[in-house]
Amino acid sequence: MKFNIDYKELYNTSPSGYFCTLPDGTIIDANQRFLELTNYKREEVIEKKQFMDFLSVGSKIYYETVYSQTLKLSGTLEEINFDFKKKDGTKFPVLINSVEVKDKAGHHLYTQSAIFNISHRKKYEQELLIAKRKANNLSDELIQTNEELRRSSDLISQQKLQLEKFNHHLENKNSQLSSFTHIAAHNLRAPVSNLVSLQDFYKESTEEEDRTMLFSKIEIVIGHLNETLNELIESVKIQGNTNIVHDPITFDNVFDKTLEILEGQILDSKAVVTSNFSKVTKIEYPKLYMESIMLNLMSNSIRYRSPNRIPNIHFSSEINKNEVVLLATDNGLGIDLKKHGHKLFGLSNTFHRHPDSKGVGLFMIKTQIEAIGGSITAESDVDKGTTFKIILKKNI
Repeated sequence: MKFNIDYKELYNTSPSGYFCTLPDGTIIDANQRFLELTNYKREEVIEKKQFMDFLSVGSKIYYETVYSQTLKLSGTLEEINFDFKKKDGTKFPVLINSVEVKDKAGHHLYTQSAIFNISHRKKYEQELLIAKRKANNLSDELIQTNEELRRSSDLISQQKLQLEKFNHHLENKNSQLSSFTHIAAHNLRAPVSNLVSLQDFYKESTEEEDRTMLFSKIEIVIGHLNETLNELIESVKIQGNTNIVHDPITFDNVFDKTLEILEGQILDSKAVVTSNFSKVTKIEYPKLYMESIMLNLMSNSIRYRSPNRIPNIHFSSEINKNEVVLLATDNGLGIDLKKHGHKLFGLSNTFHRHPDSKGVGLFMIKTQIEAIGGSITAESDVDKGTTFKIILKKNI
């Protein structure tokens, strides 16, 4: 099928504007679409207007600095964005494709250009830009909300840890109160009852010799009662002291003082007591607590020594995972931890038949150690010995 195409009509009714310019920019031809886009009549444009007359100020600068220079070099340009002006001065965005037409000698005769109105495209781009900005704002809000949720989650976790710590503290307090109740019920009531009985005997007695003997027994019971009360009072002081002074302490000095205090028991038991504090020689710690810790651990090692071998007791220090650790090891009777481990550090709990066993020493030093934020654990084998591991200070 053949069509007789009227190219002049096709040129004028094209959906794009076309125009031709001389090398100096003078417009020598334009189609009907170009005139409709610019609202000019043909006679107002042809050989009356130049390309630059239709450009905004910003587009003129781009025309001179980029468009003209690039067209001269390459002879063609595609999709150059300009702001075009209509006759009434209103502007609209266009894309321009241009190509130079030259003669056989290569001389520039004129330039053919096509313009495409991209007002709708610009509007869509603007709408997309606004939508993208809103999406970015929404994303920022979501990020901020997530951050607030994360902070809230962290705060809840911290509060949960604090509550768990507080709950653990309350459990310890309840356990301590239970221990105090136990010792008040048994360790205090027994000597008080004994005192009442002795008092009755004393009142009924008529012999001076008997009264003297009974009074001496009363003094002994009062002494034990006073000793028990002092131990309880000391425990209460430790638990209630929230502002404990830390002293510069040298482990060797406290160890030597402990040896002097227990010299008689060490000689009597023939114990071999050694130490090695070379890994950690000093620490900031309450002096009275450190003296109490070493004194109780060493006296326990001597008290619960095996009758079948010479006691060997060794104290040492070390750093483990940024923690200062004190170790006390002996080869004594040992403790059945499967049977007694859960009450090892409880008040008034004893695990061997010994006349001096009161179950106060380990309870005391555990209270002192935990008051500074440390902990104490034990490893023990029956008839082989015991090692106490004391974490004195964390995160050094």
